[in-house]
Amino acid sequence: MANIPKTETIEKVASVYEKTGSISETALQSELSRTKVRKILITEGLWSSGRSRQIQELSERGKTSSEIAQILDISVTMVQNYRPYEKGLYYESSKSGTAVRSEKYRKRNRSYAKKKSSISTQQIRIANGEQKDSSPDEKNTQFAMHLHLQLRQSQLDSLSPHQAKILSKYGGVSKSISRDIIVPSSLALHQLHFLINVAFGWTNSHLHSFQLPDLLFQKLTDGKLVQIAPVFGYYLKFPSSIFNDSFWDDDYDESKSPRTWMRSKYLKRYKYKGFSDYWIENQVQIHDLGIHFPILNVYPLRWNEKRKVRKVKFEEATLQDVLGAISFPEGMPDILKENLRLHEILSLTPEDIESAKAAALATHKSEIQLYKKYRDLSIENSKRPEGYLDMSAFTRMERIRKKAEPKNIKPVTSELLYSYDFGDGWEIDISLVEEFGKGNRKINNEIAEKVIADRKPVCIAKDGLNVLDDCGNIYGYIDMLRTIHEDNPYEALEMREWARGQGWTGRDVKPKNLI
Repeated sequence: MANIPKTETIEKVASVYEKTGSISETALQSELSRTKVRKILITEGLWSSGRSRQIQELSERGKTSSEIAQILDISVTMVQNYRPYEKGLYYESSKSGTAVRSEKYRKRNRSYAKKKSSISTQQIRIANGEQKDSSPDEKNTQFAMHLHLQLRQSQLDSLSPHQAKILSKYGGVSKSISRDIIVPSSLALHQLHFLINVAFGWTNSHLHSFQLPDLLFQKLTDGKLVQIAPVFGYYLKFPSSIFNDSFWDDDYDESKSPRTWMRSKYLKRYKYKGFSDYWIENQVQIHDLGIHFPILNVYPLRWNEKRKVRKVKFEEATLQDVLGAISFPEGMPDILKENLRLHEILSLTPEDIESAKAAALATHKSEIQLYKKYRDLSIENSKRPEGYLDMSAFTRMERIRKKAEPKNIKPVTSELLYSYDFGDGWEIDISLVEEFGKGNRKINNEIAEKVIADRKPVCIAKDGLNVLDDCGNIYGYIDMLRTIHEDNPYEALEMREWARGQGWTGRDVKPKNLI
């Protein structure tokens, strides 16, 4: 039998809605999205509209979501948003530590939204006094990059004529939703994550990742895992079960707007304060995995495959074998580590992937066991009673870690993929367009000169209004625009109130003011 939302979730939503009569207010008080609240209310028979009744009637006739969408000339996403729940809500299942932290941030974000009516974001200054001096290596690699960021599935020529018309007319899109920015080459990928959120209208409320193009990833990870292990912590990040620090700087405290807080993340000098992105930590993670799983039961990656389960020795296993045998609660081993600087991964003349892989595999490995010894001691010490403090093991662990960390990492691509909110499935293609001042070459661009001098990214062009969280990707966003501008007044008002609660204004901001 299909799962259903937990009873306490349903009861809370029903109770709040009975008191307020507003889906938007219920969503705010229940700390759920407006779409989820509406689906629960529809499921419980507490709310309906002309649209939901149409969808329900066609569903009772046995029509599929795709058929209903075609009959009503709406998207499949909208049909699903107005259908009762058949399966449990994804957030009711067990969450990883990272997902829990993400939800905590969203809760604080919503708390701020309740207060912000009396606060002007222009009144809050970004602190500049906490910046750190550049390292010698950073000073030698200072140049600027022009990046083109394009939201997948937003090209007008890839949409139906009706969808393209709505996105163009109400979303201000000429070709596709995109941003062009000039950024310092020393910007870390983690900083770029915050910049992208601000540039497209998101609020760091969901999980995210950066990935290499598929072909490069396949070449980089081809071979047995124990042989290619050094690429993890060099370019890629192996899922950590010990140091769950994907949200390294989740320090939002409601003293400023979420947007201002996110801007501070990419305007300041950046120093990684976690563990799981470091090379030697990645090597220990893979080493420990081999100890716990000396023999892997490798299942077919596709459920419909009829092949039998294979038993594979860990030292003989490929990365694909590992993925077919082990479920990683903290992500997949196909994402880039985010303390990489842009100049360490992006270039218009990237290193040949085989040469880059060879350089990674040649990384010095002799001190892995010694690091593991002091690392395990540090972890044990951290579990001792309060008041006990022995930093000697941690100090030695850190000394080895710093010595082992790879230097002069060579860029391997001119393109990356950024993914945000794995439920809605937003994806952005990142393309390097131009490099300014690389190799001390003369700069003939005033904006690039200013970016290098001030270390502040600048948006030079944009296409389309901002999108927003929890709207259901581009098709849900189009439905939102249609509802606000073309639906009946009640539906339009409800949708606009919900969008405002998500931080969406519908205003067209000039590129220079966007980030």
